Amino acid sequence: MKRFPRALPVLPAVAALLFGCGGAAESGGAASPSNVNAPATPGATAQDFEGRTFDGKTVRLSDHLGKDVILLNFWGTFCDPCLAEFPHIQRIYDENKKKGFAVLAVAMDGPETEAQIAPFVNRNNLTFPVLVDGDSVIVGKYNPKKSAPLTILFDRHGKVFKVHEGYNPGDEDALEREVKELVARE
Repeated sequence: MKRFPRALPVLPAVAALLFGCGGAAESGGAASPSNVNAPATPGATAQDFEGRTFDGKTVRLSDHLGKDVILLNFWGTFCDPCLAEFPHIQRIYDENKKKGFAVLAVAMDGPETEAQIAPFVNRNNLTFPVLVDGDSVIVGKYNPKKSAPLTILFDRHGKVFKVHEGYNPGDEDALEREVKELVARE
């Protein structure tokens, strides 16, 4: 029997990059009648939440509802695809924040990795709010399967426009087009 010892450690990383830490599907189009009110279903209305940033500031989704296009991103320091997508999210944020675009990133880290959130945010110069959801209240409303990364894009009226589960290189192009489309709308 042939052995491929060097390939084995690489396989989980490749699979995670291709499929995300919690799956790799994309939702779009009309919501099915059985899940019209599901929080991460296109067309669903946003459910408000309050969270704290790693440095103790309080952030509410309602601070942005009705005026901003909102990108809500669920991620974890344990998730390589999540980390790979952040430079793109930061760039899209920088290019659109003056046009009424907000990003709220929700870290799903537990007690064992929560201490890694602040150094990651600082090292990567993330300028949008990064919330710590140690008790999973926000995750319970929007991401009960705990998929990572999971990105939910809301229009200015607080309706879910698009849901992206997982991350593959190049996905940021579609996300950027969607953000530009939404910020151009009145």
